[in-house]
Amino acid sequence: MRHPFATALLASLLSCSLAWAQTAGQSDSAKDSPQVTPQVTTQEVSQALPPEPLRRVLQSVVTVQSRSDAQASTSRTLGQRREGSGVVIGPDLVLTIGYLLLEAESVDLIDHQGRRIPGQVRAVDNLTGLGLIRTLISLRLDAVPLGDSDSLPTPGKLWTLGQNETAPTALELVSRKVFAGSWEYLLEAPLMTIPAVNNWSGSGLFDAQGQLVGIGSLLVQDVYGDQVPLPGNLFVPVNLLKDPLPDLVRTGRRTGPATPWLGITSQRLPSGGLAVLRVSPDSPAAQAGIAVGDTLLALQGQTLQDLPDFYRRLRALGPAGSRLTLTVRSKDQSREVELLSTDRATALKRPSGI
Repeated sequence: MRHPFATALLASLLSCSLAWAQTAGQSDSAKDSPQVTPQVTTQEVSQALPPEPLRRVLQSVVTVQSRSDAQASTSRTLGQRREGSGVVIGPDLVLTIGYLLLEAESVDLIDHQGRRIPGQVRAVDNLTGLGLIRTLISLRLDAVPLGDSDSLPTPGKLWTLGQNETAPTALELVSRKVFAGSWEYLLEAPLMTIPAVNNWSGSGLFDAQGQLVGIGSLLVQDVYGDQVPLPGNLFVPVNLLKDPLPDLVRTGRRTGPATPWLGITSQRLPSGGLAVLRVSPDSPAAQAGIAVGDTLLALQGQTLQDLPDFYRRLRALGPAGSRLTLTVRSKDQSREVELLSTDRATALKRPSGI
């Protein structure tokens, strides 16, 4: 059964669906992976924020340019040079999406006046996917307050602004459905918006008061699930940042045990289990002999249903450093594999500045 709000919008969004169809030939793993390069056309709309929130929003969004070492593991998948957006949330603090900053050697910001401002990576939070940049000189820009992403109505009107844009684009928040990325990433209630826009990497999502409620992360194939095939964008809710923010600013990481990580990129198979698409070098999975083409069948003897099920149960077993058993099928032969999870940050080159 179609979502009633989606059905009402379907006719007006056919052009957006056509734009998505032109990119739908890529593999499922490519659709799920962080994409730094825009893929669809931004839908400019006439609705605007009130004057004062609009002024604050327009001067708060900056361009983020980062460069990583050519030998860094993420340079092979995300590129050595990356560009996206960020939002000023403090006198010398910018919030962005974390994949722009992974293993970064240098970071520069460009504000709405064209000023180039040197920065350093302050934190990359693998749990939320968000990243923080601390500038080396004063920004002299008004910080945008953080709104309440938990109380947003669905459906509801929001606005997004990315680098080099001169006006916000009005979006509709249409769902909070769970998102599980193939790279061991789970968001229980992301902000899913339509129509799809192309300037989403690190862009700001704002409410009617000009408060920041989300940071752009992905172009997604379907904002509703399997009911209505409409493309849109996933924004990471800012409320996920509020509790760990003081620790991230002070030490570069959240306090407490790290989230467990195995180094497996996978996707659900219609026939059951999870197909292994990639294994990170020197990860717990690689050390245990798990390889591309294997199928993950069970965790602790219990059948794996899908990616959210896998990630929730993995985290329920304990923090990084916990021991676990996966049932793995390789070439029609099943075996039990013991692994010791680890902190994903230990597998990445430490960004300059942290």
